[in-house]
Amino acid sequence: MKRLCQWIKAKWRKFWRDDEYDPYVKHLSQSDKRELWYGAFMVCMSVVALCSFSIAFSNIRVSRQNSEDMEELMEMVATYMGSATKDEYEEIAKTIRHDLVFSEYGQEIENYIRYIPNTADICRTCGEGFPSQVYLVCTNTGELYDLDLFEKGANPDAGEYGYMSMSFGYDEVSQTSLHITKTPENKEGTVTVQRGRGIVSVQRMKSLFCDDCIREMLETVENQLVEEFVIFDAEGQKFYAVDDGSVQIGDYELQVEYDEGDYEIEVRYAK
Repeated sequence: MKRLCQWIKAKWRKFWRDDEYDPYVKHLSQSDKRELWYGAFMVCMSVVALCSFSIAFSNIRVSRQNSEDMEELMEMVATYMGSATKDEYEEIAKTIRHDLVFSEYGQEIENYIRYIPNTADICRTCGEGFPSQVYLVCTNTGELYDLDLFEKGANPDAGEYGYMSMSFGYDEVSQTSLHITKTPENKEGTVTVQRGRGIVSVQRMKSLFCDDCIREMLETVENQLVEEFVIFDAEGQKFYAVDDGSVQIGDYELQVEYDEGDYEIEVRYAK
C-alpha cells in the first residue's frame, strides 16, 4: 500500500511539473492545464448563472400570471354580484360555485383532501357488517338510506316477502328531500328525489367520512361536481354516481332517470 501511494504521488508530481518552456514534452504543460481548469470553471459558473436567471425569470412570470388571474377572478365575482337581482342570487351562487370553485379544484381532487382537516371520529361508510347491500348516502349529513327490498337471508322465491314500506329523508344543506317506497311483493321499489339548491359541503363531508371514502366519492363523477347523494355498495365498498342509466349491485338493479333536475331511482330484485 505504501509503494502504491508513493507511485501515485510520483506520477502526480510528474504530471504537474513545471515544463512550460520545455519544447520536448509530449503532454500538456502546467500553464495549459491551468488554462483548461480556469476555462472549465468559467463555463460551469456561466451555466449556473444562466440557470439561476432562467429560474428567476420563470418565477417572476408565474407570479405576474397569478396576479392577473386573481384580478380577473375578483372582477368576475364583482360582475356576478353587481348584476344579480334578489331573485337571481340563488342561480348566481350556483354559477359562481361551478365556474370558480370547480375551475380551481375540479381537476385537483387532492386539494379537498389536503387543505381541509378531517375531523371525523367514525367514518359512516367504512367497516363491515352493514345490514343491507345497497344504500343511498347523503354527502352532507352522512345518512345512509337502505334501498334493499328484502332482509339478508330472506328467500323471495319462497314467498318470504316483507311489508310495503315508506320512508323519507331531508338534507337541510342542499334542501333536497327524498321519498322511498318499497313493495317487496312486486320485487321493486322507487326512490323519488326532489333537489333543492344543489350544494355539497366538503367541510361537512370531512366531519362525517374518512379521506379515502371522500376521495372515492369525488372520483365517481367526471368533469362535474359531486351531488348530494351517491350510491353505495356496502358489500363491495364501492361508490357510484347518481347518473342516468342502470347499475347492478348485488341482487339489485338500479335504474336512474332524471326529470328537470329531480330524479327517480327504480330498484328491482334481479337475482
